[in-house]
Order: sequence, then structure tokens, then C-alpha cells
Amino acid sequence: MAVNQGKSVFRLVGSIFTGVGLILLAVGVWAGERQYTIMKSWPTVEATVAKCRMTHYLSRHDGSFMYQVEIDFRYTLDGKPFDTPSTPGYSTSNYTAMKRIADAYAPGTRHMIRYNPAGPNDIRMNAGYNFGFFFLPILLGGMAVLFSGLGIALLVASRSMQLRLCPACGQMVEPGQRFCPNCAAPLQTRPLAA
Repeated sequence: MAVNQGKSVFRLVGSIFTGVGLILLAVGVWAGERQYTIMKSWPTVEATVAKCRMTHYLSRHDGSFMYQVEIDFRYTLDGKPFDTPSTPGYSTSNYTAMKRIADAYAPGTRHMIRYNPAGPNDIRMNAGYNFGFFFLPILLGGMAVLFSGLGIALLVASRSMQLRLCPACGQMVEPGQRFCPNCAAPLQTRPLAA
């Protein structure tokens, strides 16, 4: 009985983990394709930094300060001026790293940004083949591999569990038992499949 329950639990948990992994993989692929589309189809424009401010907040996770940079870009498209805020897309507890970004985007500096032609206020300041721009797809892909791998391992483990039956009374016995707990008959050394 315990072997059947163990197989059922392994199958259920393995199926859930594999399913979650496949969902994470699908979302990661979608996010990666979106970032790739931005890289390939959104045009660039030179923008001037109008404002750059570093902000911080207290992390609920561990109580440390988290830092982020908010940057206002000013650019012109077809004679129409735009003022659009943007961020690098993440925050960090590393003050020095965020200060470096704030210094690089000091007011008055000029930078190439990508904008959505369907909505020019939708911009990406850090679009490129870099870890920061593809962070979400990489994170989701890694989690997908972890969840799917664990799920598949549990499914394989559930298939390798075998039932053993007592030759005398037909009751199910646990692996490793030498005598039937029901009738005390010596057990076969060869397990029977479920």
C-alpha cells in the first residue's frame, strides 16, 4: 500500500513541477522574443537626459535599502518633443552600482534609446544584448529548467518503484522485506511490476 501511495505522490508532485516548469518556459520564451523584437524592430533616437534621480526604499524581504535610478529623457520625433521617464528596469542593494548608472546618465548627457513606433512614449534605455535587458527571460528559463528537471526526476523515480507481492498470500510487501508481514512466508527476490 505504501509503495502505491509513494508512486502516486511522486507522480502528482512530479506532474505539478513539470507543468510549472513548462509554463515558466513558455513565459520565458515569450519574454525573450519580446525583448528580441524590441532589439530588432524598435528604432533608435538620440535623447538628452533632462533629470536623473536616485531613489531608495526599504526592502520588505530583509530590511536593507534598495536603490534605483529614475531618468527623464527628452527627444524629438518628426518635430514633436517627448519627455519620457525610464528606469534600468531593476533595483539593487548595491549603492555603488546604482550610483554609477546615475552618474552615466547625468542631466545633459546624450544617449541612444529605443522607442516603440506605435507609442513613442514607450522607450527602453538599456536595450542591447546584455544581461540586464534579458534578465527576465534568463531568470524564467533557469527556473523552468530547475522545475522541469525536478519534475521529470520525480516521474522517473515513480516509474522505478516496483510492487512486491507475497507468493503465499498475495499481499503487497515493502521493498527490502525478506518475509511477508502478513503470513511470514519467505519473499521472492524478483519484484513484480505494478
